[in-house]
Amino acid sequence: MKQKTRQQPTREKRETPTPLSPLRRKVFTLTLVLFPLLVLGVVEIALRIFHYDGDLELVSKRTIGGKEFYSINRFVARRYFAQAGTTVPEPADDTFEMHKQQNTKRIFCLGESTMAGFPYEFNATAPGFLRDRLKALFPHNTIEVINVGLSAVGSFVVLDFMEELMNYEPDLFIIYLGHNEFYGAYGVGSKVAIRGGAGLTRLTLRLLKFKTFLLLRDAYVRILSRFSPPASNRDTGTLMQQMASEKTIPLHSPLYHEAQRIYEDNLKRIIREAHEKGIPVLFSTLVSNLKDHPPFVSVFDEQTTDTRREEWRRLMAAGENAMTHRHVDSAATLFSAATLVDSANASGFFKLGTALYAQEKFDAARDAFVKAKDRDALRFRATEEFQNILIKTCNALHVPLARVDSAFAANSPHGIVGNELVLEHLHPNIEGYFLMAKTIAATLRRERLFGSEADWNEAPTLSDSVMMEESAVTDFDRLVGTLKIEFLKHRWPFVGTTQPYEFHPGTPVEEIALRYARQEIAWSDARYRLAEYYAGIHRFDRARSECRAVSKVIPFSYNPLLRVADYYLMEGKKEEAKRAYWTCVQTEDNPFARMNLGWRYLDEEKPDSALRQLQIAFEVNETFHDKLTPQGLAGGRYLLAVAYAKLGNFDEAKRQAEHALALQPGYAEARELLEQLNRVRH
Repeated sequence: MKQKTRQQPTREKRETPTPLSPLRRKVFTLTLVLFPLLVLGVVEIALRIFHYDGDLELVSKRTIGGKEFYSINRFVARRYFAQAGTTVPEPADDTFEMHKQQNTKRIFCLGESTMAGFPYEFNATAPGFLRDRLKALFPHNTIEVINVGLSAVGSFVVLDFMEELMNYEPDLFIIYLGHNEFYGAYGVGSKVAIRGGAGLTRLTLRLLKFKTFLLLRDAYVRILSRFSPPASNRDTGTLMQQMASEKTIPLHSPLYHEAQRIYEDNLKRIIREAHEKGIPVLFSTLVSNLKDHPPFVSVFDEQTTDTRREEWRRLMAAGENAMTHRHVDSAATLFSAATLVDSANASGFFKLGTALYAQEKFDAARDAFVKAKDRDALRFRATEEFQNILIKTCNALHVPLARVDSAFAANSPHGIVGNELVLEHLHPNIEGYFLMAKTIAATLRRERLFGSEADWNEAPTLSDSVMMEESAVTDFDRLVGTLKIEFLKHRWPFVGTTQPYEFHPGTPVEEIALRYARQEIAWSDARYRLAEYYAGIHRFDRARSECRAVSKVIPFSYNPLLRVADYYLMEGKKEEAKRAYWTCVQTEDNPFARMNLGWRYLDEEKPDSALRQLQIAFEVNETFHDKLTPQGLAGGRYLLAVAYAKLGNFDEAKRQAEHALALQPGYAEARELLEQLNRVRH
């Protein structure tokens, strides 16, 4: 019997994968790397096409009177201030020529709120005063002083701004920087910060130029906001309150030293960036109120025991009692003893400075006031160590420095800066900003940063009174500044809780200023309303000053200059009015000023000149962005009729009179002229 042989199972033959060729491997790897980048690129392009988050470039384009200019973008700070509940500060929207002329000098002023000019705007700021001074000194140059100052920013943002401004042909950078290194954007104690060190902050600032990164950041902020308290419960105080995260930073604490390192490093980066591009840079030293502003927050040294703290309080109370009874010698002794008990508490040094000042020991008083300011644990004022970092860095790297601190001291009683030049803790008043600009101009001359030695030698001597008049700063600026400061000082950190500030305007000027300070009306509208009020009470000089203030801010516009001319005419100053109308058309040709020039020449019995101006008025009106009203057109036709009649061309005069009546049937003067012309023809 045949046995069946068992069939052995066979193993499946495994195929060995064919290895990728080196070329295919490279293509595959490259695809893996590039595909995400390609997706990001497509998203970035799409976001730019649809203008996600709007225009956040520092410099944008703006059309004025049909002509394009560069302008500082008022919304640029939105790229830094994304946190919900944080007010976004705005820079001044200063304009400058897109095509820089050969005789143009372009200066960018960078820095924090002091450079921006808070609580004032435009003409009443240090850049505004500097612009006026340089224009008077160099009348043959076109002077552009562009204010890029921004509240609540520090050295990171200033460096970021400067890198962008390199593309716009600067002749000089002027920088005021140092007070915001703790609570300004990306400061060590700020709510607007990148936790991870200076390197990560710089990387973030570069990524903020990309719309994709902004999209991801905004999504992150929105997610966080879902877990935040409702808007009604969130902190909605001043920008100072919104920005301060670490509200106690003792002198020489780790955060304090970190801010020092960052400040010095960013100063060097700013200087290196400017030097590499061959652009001169000028820094200003820092000023703050020593004599008249007590520390915001005073803290004891951690090593001070409870017993010693109680001893400090006893000495302080006794010193204050002695001051109340005008025993200043005893008070100074008691306050001095308190500073020996605890040398970290700012209040002790401030009270000591006040007593020493009353004793007329001014050098010792200044030293005490400086120690009080430096020990203020709520760091809205730079310490002397930050000032020294600025001075040493500039000296080491051969960078000119405007000693504004010395100028303020020299112009303050007994050399101690107080309320005479500073409004609250650190922002200058109008006289302070004027002095700041004057000091910077003197430094430009000394360092030959602007113009040659021959240019400066030929420059006229300028008096302070003339320059203040040229600035067009008026009572409106002062009043608005006062109101803004009062709004500020009735909230944290000046008071513990918000205290409503009630201001009851007693005059139309105060009412208009209050409406503007509350952001109910635009700046130019407020000025024009003031001008109309002043004209109504026959204060034409003040009416013209308000309009000139606007013309300095929008120097390419006919509107404010036309109003200046009109107010001369209303006052009966015909020659001044005619010169002002000519200035108006030379700035921006327009039918309104041309029409008024025609009227002036008719009044002077110069019908040829009148006819020419009136004809130009109608030609300009065809393409001008602001048109003559039907009433204005009828008035122009009537004036043409008068001019033709005076020249003996009665047929054309009749035709123009009829045209005027067609536009305005009730025009009595035109009807009377037409009747006279009909009688002449018969």
